Amino acid sequence: MSDISMTRVRLTTAGGPDVLRVETHPVPTPAPGTVLIRTEAAGVAFNDVTTRQGLNPGRLPEVLGFDVVGRVVEVGPGVEGFSEGQRVGALVGTGGYATHVVAPVDRVAPLPEGPDAAVLDALMLNYLTARQMFHHVAKPRAGQAVLVLGAAGGVGSALSQIARAAGVAVYGTSSRARRDRVESHGATWVADASAVPTPVAATFDAVGGPSLATSRRATAEDGVVVSYGFSFASGAGHSRSGALVRTAAAIARAKLTPGPRLVLHTVESAVAKDVAGFRADVAALTGQLAAGEIAPEVTTLPLAEASEAHRRLENREVAGKLVLIP
Repeated sequence: MSDISMTRVRLTTAGGPDVLRVETHPVPTPAPGTVLIRTEAAGVAFNDVTTRQGLNPGRLPEVLGFDVVGRVVEVGPGVEGFSEGQRVGALVGTGGYATHVVAPVDRVAPLPEGPDAAVLDALMLNYLTARQMFHHVAKPRAGQAVLVLGAAGGVGSALSQIARAAGVAVYGTSSRARRDRVESHGATWVADASAVPTPVAATFDAVGGPSLATSRRATAEDGVVVSYGFSFASGAGHSRSGALVRTAAAIARAKLTPGPRLVLHTVESAVAKDVAGFRADVAALTGQLAAGEIAPEVTTLPLAEASEAHRRLENREVAGKLVLIP
């Protein structure tokens, strides 16, 4: 390995987008069971925003960034199945906003050579999350309908396309300004969950908190609400403890009252339970990409503009996936 220094974006403290600082840092050495990746694309997720704001539980990471696409630079001791120069995607959890990233090998999946790195990065988190929730959790049948909250966003648009490919109808919410984007992905636009004309088989809710009750009312008694975020907390003036209390209370109400079941989904837990399934899902998504069944909408910014990326995402100015390019 020839690189001895890398560029990364450090999270200095909880706060606004300006707490993200670009700096130079030594390139890490992969430990046993890990690989070192030179980054081609690093995803920005709304969870990064709420972490930066100090709303998420746990300690602040030094470097944000859950998902990356790049090439293997070096494999750590004991690693098999990956080689130097191979193109891969990885779910690193933290550390993605950097030119070099160390990833546990069980969070790494092979990727094809042809597609653009930023498009592939959209598959690694947004489309993977959507596929897991749709095919492995909700499992709606062809001819049924689902509701997607925030259908203009990265996971929301992925859900709409995956549902359409499976023959499932989609109702999607967004602001009126984004109605055309929702409809361009094959969904029927609705202003909010209360506007769905008939109960749906599943609702995918990234808002969380108070939204869960409304989502359950829009869902059939034998259906499911899949909760995978708590964007309600961002910009609402809640403290971390206040947001967590509201989230816990909403989950408890949903668990204790009659109606459709509630499932809390995280991509991390799904991948940890089934590494082979994770890689199979990534392979299935790259196949759908090649077949034209899915078409990620991607916005890119330079890695050095991570603060601007956060500003745009926090202000809901981004449709689809936002990706940083080193």
